[in-house]
Amino acid sequence: MSFASEIKDEVVRVRARDGAVKLSELSGLTFACGNLKLGRKKAISYRTENREVGKHIAALGTALYGLEVEMEERVREHRKAAPLYVVNMSGPRAGEMLSDTGVLVTDEEGVHLLSRLPEDLVREEEARRAFVRGCFLGAGSCSDPQGEYSLEILCRAEGFALGLCNLLNEYGLTARYALRRNRYVVYLKDGDSITGFLALIGSSMAALDLENVRAEKETRNYVNRTTNCEYANLDKLVAASVKQQQAVNTILRHGHFQRLPKALKEAAELRLNYPDASLQELADMADIKKSGMNHRLTRLIEYAQDLENGLI
Repeated sequence: MSFASEIKDEVVRVRARDGAVKLSELSGLTFACGNLKLGRKKAISYRTENREVGKHIAALGTALYGLEVEMEERVREHRKAAPLYVVNMSGPRAGEMLSDTGVLVTDEEGVHLLSRLPEDLVREEEARRAFVRGCFLGAGSCSDPQGEYSLEILCRAEGFALGLCNLLNEYGLTARYALRRNRYVVYLKDGDSITGFLALIGSSMAALDLENVRAEKETRNYVNRTTNCEYANLDKLVAASVKQQQAVNTILRHGHFQRLPKALKEAAELRLNYPDASLQELADMADIKKSGMNHRLTRLIEYAQDLENGLI
């Protein structure tokens, strides 16, 4: 089961008692995945890949308007595609339901579909949450948090997408929208916003799961960064040690070891005797500061280069 399916299975169990809140949720669902049949007898058809969402839509239509409901499962041609559940709702009050949900508007221009958020249904806090919940249940998706963070809701009109973004942004969520394949997509791309969205729609378990995954990923990334840093430092230490040993060997080969000042001679002997020791460890053995040991080893390298270049 996908992470999005787990979220939806949890969210449909959020039961609103207030009729106005139920209406807001049904409105979000209708805007998201409802298809209207506008004839003498109005009807609505919903399509979803989640069986529990289909049953939830049917329950809302029956409870609020006593609509006649039929739900059928359609197996799609592509065998890997999930079955499609189609919920058909009709009855004497179907037109009333379309009007109450704000989907169908009658004004001086006639009867038309609303292309923005129904303001009357998103004024109160619980109604707002229910509306967003309905939008996600009807046309939302969320990627597995083990990969990239991404939550999306498909919208049919730009005005609706813009309104939904503005609503989510009021909760401090970073929501944006874009046109993709003739559909507008409202999306969230950061973990904090997705966790906040899941909490907003009542998916506390999914929000907790996401936070646990984020914590694991952050810990793993920290360990990887630390390990990489340690390996990089080790590589630098080995490279520096090899260069310093080569310098001492050059000085020995030219017969200049005994000509070295006492301090440089001590540093050269320590490096040859302890090739794997760090700069700090060599400094501790010589009872000097790390910067002092670094200065002596650097002078040894310069001395060896001068020998090679015939300057000494």
